[in-house]
Amino acid sequence: MLFRSGGRRQTITVMFMDVVAFTPLTEKLEPEQVVEILNHLFTISTEIVFRHAGIVDKFIGDSMMAMWGAPREQDDHAMRAVDAADDILAWLELANQHFRERYQVAIRLAFGINSGPCVVGNIGSETRMEYTAIGDVVNVAARLESIARPRQILVSATTRQLAGSGIRFAARGERELPGRALPVT
Repeated sequence: MLFRSGGRRQTITVMFMDVVAFTPLTEKLEPEQVVEILNHLFTISTEIVFRHAGIVDKFIGDSMMAMWGAPREQDDHAMRAVDAADDILAWLELANQHFRERYQVAIRLAFGINSGPCVVGNIGSETRMEYTAIGDVVNVAARLESIARPRQILVSATTRQLAGSGIRFAARGERELPGRALPVT
């Protein structure tokens, strides 16, 4: 076996990005066109994540999971994640001009970002492993993305605190998240 399974506990920031109203998009376009759009979207989004020293964990259909603070620790992982999401939205404004001209559609994205402790490492089976993060921090980020509106970057209070004062946030209060017993601020 080339890689050992398992991982180590680290504090990281996780970002989920999702195409809003993806199902109607797939009904309107040919599958090849949907793949072209997703590949373009993921190519640029990945480059932006890399520019902010993050890693892309995985693509899940029309969603992307990225993280900061692993495998190398970063003191400013929360700020980097929020900046990356903001840069992706700025790029999307330009990209939507192309998508409207070529496909007669505009892509809308929603983001969920959360920071906290988790286990990061190689998870899987003896025949297939992924470097990924496991823990509540990941689940909360995914749930925040699921309730975010188009063009909205929802961040947890933990991410807000870690991101520092250089970014302007608007408080949204506590929210119940699907499948989670305790609300998240």
